[in-house]
Amino acid sequence: MTPAERVSLQKEVVKGTPNENLLDPELAKELAIKHLYERASVARALHAAGMLLRRGLGRVTVDQAKAFAQHDKRFIRPDFAGKLVTTREVLEEEKAMIELASAGRGAYASLGNGSEWQCAEGISDEQARVVEHLLKSKDLVTSVRGPAGSGKTTMMKEAVKAIAALSGRNVIVAAPSSSAVGILKKDDFSKSDTVQRFMLDELLQEAARGQVLWVDEAGFLSASDMRWLVEFASKNDCRLILSGDTRQHHGVERGDALRVMETNGVVTQAALTEIFRQQIPALRAAVHDLSQGKSAEGFDKLDKFGAIQEIEDNAQRLSAIVRTHLAAVELKRTSLVVAPTHAECRAIAEAVRAELKKTGLLAETERVVTRLQNTGLTESQRRDPINYERGQVVEFHRLSKGGFKSGQQWEVLRREAGQVMIGRAGQERLLPLSSAAKFNLYEREKIEVAPGDRIRVSKNFQSAGRRFRNNELLTVTGIEDGKITVEAGEIISRGALHIDQGVCVTSHASQGKTVDQVIVSVPVRSFTHANDAQFYVSMSRARHAMYLFTDSKAALREAVCRPSERLSPWELLEGNRREKALVKEALQSPKRRLPIPTMELPTQERGLGYERG
Repeated sequence: MTPAERVSLQKEVVKGTPNENLLDPELAKELAIKHLYERASVARALHAAGMLLRRGLGRVTVDQAKAFAQHDKRFIRPDFAGKLVTTREVLEEEKAMIELASAGRGAYASLGNGSEWQCAEGISDEQARVVEHLLKSKDLVTSVRGPAGSGKTTMMKEAVKAIAALSGRNVIVAAPSSSAVGILKKDDFSKSDTVQRFMLDELLQEAARGQVLWVDEAGFLSASDMRWLVEFASKNDCRLILSGDTRQHHGVERGDALRVMETNGVVTQAALTEIFRQQIPALRAAVHDLSQGKSAEGFDKLDKFGAIQEIEDNAQRLSAIVRTHLAAVELKRTSLVVAPTHAECRAIAEAVRAELKKTGLLAETERVVTRLQNTGLTESQRRDPINYERGQVVEFHRLSKGGFKSGQQWEVLRREAGQVMIGRAGQERLLPLSSAAKFNLYEREKIEVAPGDRIRVSKNFQSAGRRFRNNELLTVTGIEDGKITVEAGEIISRGALHIDQGVCVTSHASQGKTVDQVIVSVPVRSFTHANDAQFYVSMSRARHAMYLFTDSKAALREAVCRPSERLSPWELLEGNRREKALVKEALQSPKRRLPIPTMELPTQERGLGYERG
C-alpha cells in the first residue's frame, strides 16, 4: 500500500469521509437477489443475508439482513432445515419447462412418419439405434446423450439426413456457444447458429416454424433458454432435439436444464456409449468410466497406466510439463495443455514460451499488446456503480440507449453521485447502468506476443473480413504495429484485443477439441476448481496420449470425484417431500423409532453445486 492509502484507512479519516454510493435498501435487496440467482438456482440463506449486507452497506443492519433471508416473500424455502432458498421466479422457470415437455410426450406423429430408414455404411449398430430412436419419437422434446469421442457427429449427420428425407421437414441446427457453432460448421453444418442469435432473430424463427430444431451441446443451456426453446417448439409446431453430455461442463447461467429434464423423466433419451476417440484400449476404458460418472474407477485406471504423475516440487513439475509438450511438438503431433485456473495456465505458458525461445521455435522479437480480461461481474453487479474503477473498459455487445453501438469500447473515467462517467475519443457520456445486460466490463492487461506463439480468442469478434470465435486457438505468423497475422487471417487492433495466451487453456475452453496428446496440470492450489466434469473433459480430449501432473495424487483423487452438478429447485422440493414422508412415518409408527432427519444436504451441495464462495 502507498503511504496515502495507509493514511486513508486511519479511523479519524474514515469517520470524517462522507458516505458515497450507498444504495437504497429496497434496491439493495433487488440487486442481491439478481446476483445470487443469475448463475445458480439455489443458494444458502446465509449467503442471501451476506449479499444484502454487501449491497446495503451502511444502510442495512445484520438483523435486517437475516430477516430478509428468513422472511422475504420473494424467497421459497423448500428444504427441511430451512438452510437453502430459491425464488418463485426460478422455480416457475423450471416448472414451466418440465410441464411443457411432459405435456408433449407422445402428442405428435413420429418424426420418420412410420417409414423405415437404411443407415449408410460406416454407421455403427449403436449409432443406427439412436437414429431409429429419433425417427420413432412422437414427443415434443427428444434427447440424445453423446459422451466425448462417441461419434456423435457421424450419428447426427445421418439422423438429419433421415429426418429430412422421411418427414419432409428441414432440420435447423444450433448450439449455445459460438465455439460449438464453429465446430458444427467444420462438420458440414454450415448454416448452424447460436441459440442466442436464434432467440433474437425473427427471420430464423420464421424459418423454423413447423420444422425440427436440433440443439447440440445442450448441456450448456440455462433453464431460461430451455424454457424459451420448449415454449417456441410447442407454439410453432416445431420438434426439439437436444444432444449433449450432462457430465461435461454446464453453462454459466443458472439451471442445469437438460440434466433436470432427463432426471425428471420428461424426455425420452437415447445414449451413445461406445467411445472411438481414444486409440489405446486402456485409455478408452478409463474415459468410458469417467463418462459414466465413475471418476474414482477412471482415475485408478489412468494411474495404473502411468498417466498420472506426482511431482511435489513446482519448478520440476513445470519442467516436466514443458518437456512433454515440446516432445509432441517436435514430432508434429497436436498437444493441448489444460489447467483448472487461469493463473495456472499463465504459469505454464510462461515456462513453455521460455523454452520455445531457447530452441528457436519462438521468435526472440516480440511485441507487447493490450488485451481485455472480463471482470466476470454478474448483471446485477454491473448495475452497481461501486464496482467501477477508473481505467476499466466498458464494451457494448448490443445497441443500447444513449447512442451506444455494439462493439464500441469506452473507458471508465470516474464515479459521481451514484453514476458512472465513461469516455471515448474525447467524448464523455453517462453509462446506462440499467442496460447492464447489453455491455460487459473489462480490465486491461499486457501480454507479449511473437511469431510462433499460440493465442486464444477470448470473445467473438470480426477483423479484416474474418470472424474469430471464442476459444478458437490460433498460431501467430507475424506481428507489427496494429496488426497480428495468424494462419487464417489478420487481427487488426482498434483498441484492446480479445485474445489471451493459447499455450495452456482451462477445461471449459478445451471442451469440444480433439488432439493427439493432452497434458493436464492440477496442483493442490487449484483443487477448488477441480471436480468430476473438469477431470472428464480435460482427459477425454486426447486420441493417443494422456498425462496428468499433480503434487498430491491422493488429494487429487478425492478432488476429481466431487460432483459438479448444481442443485435445482425442483430437486430440492422433491428432497423435501421425501424428508417429510420419513418424519411422518417416524411420528406415526411408535414401534419404529426412526430418527427425525436433519436435512443432510444433497450430494450436489457437497460439490458446492449451487454456488461457490
